[in-house]
Amino acid sequence: MKRNLFVLVLLMFVLAMAVAAPKSSGELSMGEWKKNVYTNDFLGIKYRLPEGWTRYGDAEMAEIMQLGTELISDNQKYLAELAKLNLVYYMLVNNPATGDNIVVLTEKSALDYTVDYYIDAVKTQLQNVDALKYEFSATSKEKIAGVEYNALVATASTGNISMTQKYYARKMGKYFVSIIASSRSGEAAINDMMKAFE
Repeated sequence: MKRNLFVLVLLMFVLAMAVAAPKSSGELSMGEWKKNVYTNDFLGIKYRLPEGWTRYGDAEMAEIMQLGTELISDNQKYLAELAKLNLVYYMLVNNPATGDNIVVLTEKSALDYTVDYYIDAVKTQLQNVDALKYEFSATSKEKIAGVEYNALVATASTGNISMTQKYYARKMGKYFVSIIASSRSGEAAINDMMKAFE
């Protein structure tokens, strides 16, 4: 469990340097959970939390982004602080029984990079992680809930532990929207996990 958390935190750090996008409401929003359904009109994402899975709450998401939890109660201040960040985490869910997880985030880009360039940058950064050995498949185009993303499959291993990660990225204005899905059960398990996006 600690190793899975370490890998997740490491991946979040690695992605702080690079991410891709759908149709947006145009107004920055963290989205909202209603019962077990997460909706974010800004990102054009809807996700239904599978049975047995858990989600990070607002305070935990603010902590990941190193924002004070006191901002959560003041939506305007919270959104103003989010707008200043280059990297924003919107949703983090996991299956405590398996360690499978999904992260949704955006990265603001000051330059006009393509999604292909962005995915290559992610791949290069992962290759530079000394603690893990990565193997990659070729990038492909895949649809999530009808929206096209560039996808990269990576297998990270250390010792006898291996985890498959799938990086989905698209460009949305000045942002890269990224969905990262991780599973110790391989790509087929990730493809099943992604069916929770509607």
